Amino acid sequence: MKTLTLFLGSALALTAFSFNTLAASTPDAPHIYVKGEATLTTMPDYVQLSVGITEIDKDLIAAKNKTDTAMAKAIKLVKQVGVKEGDINAGHISINRESQYNRTSGSQDFKGFRVSRTLTLKLTDINKYPELLQSLVNNGINQINQTQFLASNYNELHQKAQKLAIKDARDAAKEFSEDYGVQLKGLYTASLSPMNVPSQPYMRVEQTMMKADSTPDNFVPDAYHAGEIKVTASSYAVYFIE
Repeated sequence: MKTLTLFLGSALALTAFSFNTLAASTPDAPHIYVKGEATLTTMPDYVQLSVGITEIDKDLIAAKNKTDTAMAKAIKLVKQVGVKEGDINAGHISINRESQYNRTSGSQDFKGFRVSRTLTLKLTDINKYPELLQSLVNNGINQINQTQFLASNYNELHQKAQKLAIKDARDAAKEFSEDYGVQLKGLYTASLSPMNVPSQPYMRVEQTMMKADSTPDNFVPDAYHAGEIKVTASSYAVYFIE
C-alpha cells in the first residue's frame, strides 16, 4: 500500500508531496504530467551594501591609519542616516605586500603595503541610499563591492507563490482533462522541481501573477532605481486519467 509522505523545506518551510520516494516518475497506467507556475512581485524595502577602502603606502602604519580614518568616517555617516549598530560590520581588515614587475631589471619591485578594510551594512530607509553612497565616496570609500535591493518578506512571499503554483498545477490538470474529454482519477506524485520525464509538462496559458500586498507606496528613487523583485515558484504533478 502506498503511503503519503510530507516533506518540509528547511529554509522556506515549503510543502511537497510524494506517494513513494522509490516509485517511478510516471506510472504504467494512463496519466498526464502538468506544471504550475506563480509569480509575486514586490518592491525592495532594504539595501544590503558592502563598500571598502584600500590604501597603498610603503609605510605600513601610514597606510593602516588612512584606512582606519576613512572607515571611522564611514561608520559615523551610516549611523547618521539611521543604520542600527547591529546592522553594521566593519571588522574585516587585510594587509598584503604589493609588488610591481620591473621590465628593465626583470625583478619585482616593492610598491608598498596594500591595506584594505570592508564595511557591510543594512539600510532600511531605501530612499537614503543615493545620498549615503555619495557621502561614503566623498569621505574616502573607494570600493563599492556589492549592492543588493531586497525584500524583508521574501520567504513569506515565496511560500505564498508556492501555494499558488500548486493550485495552478491542479487547475492545469483540470483544464487538460476537460479539453480532451478525459476524467482525472487522482494524483500519482508531485514535486517542486522538474521530474525525470521524457515529455514536457502541460501548462496553462496564463500564469498566476499578482502584486504582493506589502509593496510600499512611498518608494520614489531618484538617481537609482531598484525596480520590482519577482518571487517565482513552480510545481510539477502527475495525475492518473481514464
